[in-house]
Amino acid sequence: MKFAHTNTLSWTLSALIGLGTSFSVLAHTTFETSNMSEGVRVLNNVQIGHACGAGTSVIGTSVVFPDGADSTILVNGTILTGKLSDFVSNWGPNIQPLVDRSVFTNVDEKNGPSGNVVGLWAGGGAGVPDHMVAYVPFRVNATNINPASCAASVRFFVSIVDVCKITSEAGLRDEGVAHFWTDNTLGTVFDSVNANDAARLTINRNLTTNPLPSSCGATGTTVEVKVSPAQLQRDMPIKIQGIKIWPK
Repeated sequence: MKFAHTNTLSWTLSALIGLGTSFSVLAHTTFETSNMSEGVRVLNNVQIGHACGAGTSVIGTSVVFPDGADSTILVNGTILTGKLSDFVSNWGPNIQPLVDRSVFTNVDEKNGPSGNVVGLWAGGGAGVPDHMVAYVPFRVNATNINPASCAASVRFFVSIVDVCKITSEAGLRDEGVAHFWTDNTLGTVFDSVNANDAARLTINRNLTTNPLPSSCGATGTTVEVKVSPAQLQRDMPIKIQGIKIWPK
């Protein structure tokens, strides 16, 4: 499949859409591995659990990780004014999509303003039928928790949209068009209509090699990192060679 022209991509992807509109839930879109230890590189998968209705196929998926630049950081549920580097010492070039054309014919990384990979997209090909589950592989490079912090774990809330039809932003909420595995409080066109449906990826502290400072107590703190509204609006669209092909 050629991806050089928006019209060609839209026609090819849209041609895979079925006519059914009823909704059949098999599972959320999430990660095959949602918990990992710090300092370990892990091969992982976005697990697409269902399409957008009976007879439809998922023709693409778009994934955005918090970049840490303007992300919302919560410590034990309380929003903190601070930097992600206070808790994670090397967040930046941690995510890398893998080339695998078994489900989608094309996959590429998403890059933020600093050049770091902030997500991935995949699309084209036969896609994922509504009664099937599929994997989109990516790698999480070794992520280290700041030894000086009290973080026992750092959980990233990752926004995912599964696409079943190419539309404009105005049509994203139409039935059978897309599923939103995102936060519902950001005020963007990509917000979930439910509770926080974002996928979770948790980095657990290795208490043997990286023990908590004595001032942290026995359990330490739980840190959560959520994508900002500005980043979600910037990084969720799918672009090829700088041209936005979804939403149109």
